[in-house]
Amino acid sequence: MTYLAYTYPFNVTGQPAASVPCGWTDDGLPVGLQIVGRRFDEATVLRAAAAFEEAFPWAGRRPPI
Repeated sequence: MTYLAYTYPFNVTGQPAASVPCGWTDDGLPVGLQIVGRRFDEATVLRAAAAFEEAFPWAGRRPPI
């Protein structure tokens, strides 16, 4: 579980983070954008994530199965 090594520093320092879809590979798979904020500043992270999702809607798109 090497991915935990990347989340641990943010959890320990109290930095809020959000992951939102930001694009697609040539194969149609989603790519995520991680937004990280200042310590205990959840509101800014949530506003940034909401603004990004509004500017680049993705909810109707699904990768091929």
